[in-house]
Amino acid sequence: MIGLDTNILVRFFVKDDEAQSKKATVLLKSLTANHPGFVSQVALVEFVWVLSRTYKVERRIIAGIIQEILLAEELVVEDAKSVWNALHLFASAKTDFADCMIAQTGHIAGCEYTATCDATAAKLVNMQLLK
Repeated sequence: MIGLDTNILVRFFVKDDEAQSKKATVLLKSLTANHPGFVSQVALVEFVWVLSRTYKVERRIIAGIIQEILLAEELVVEDAKSVWNALHLFASAKTDFADCMIAQTGHIAGCEYTATCDATAAKLVNMQLLK
């Protein structure tokens, strides 16, 4: 298994740099279920941020890409259960994917709730606005 940095995912999906995108594509196409790539939650959150902020990709398209990553047999996603739960929140909420991940990882870790100063994030299950 090899780890995949955010920029590998960006180059593969966005194809914004011809030379690096070609290399990223060759790398990702070489992965198999027996020799997978590892996508950490940090890389995934950063990837979503780059897609939405830098490339202005729509939420529904981002949600589809995350789902594609989760379903890929040649990729292992760190704590995929949390990512699936965050994806469901992201698809139905107006908050950032990062906030969805924070809420879900806190919940799975056994937190009573996650405190936040972000009023939008506070609307998520398992999040509470700091009073």
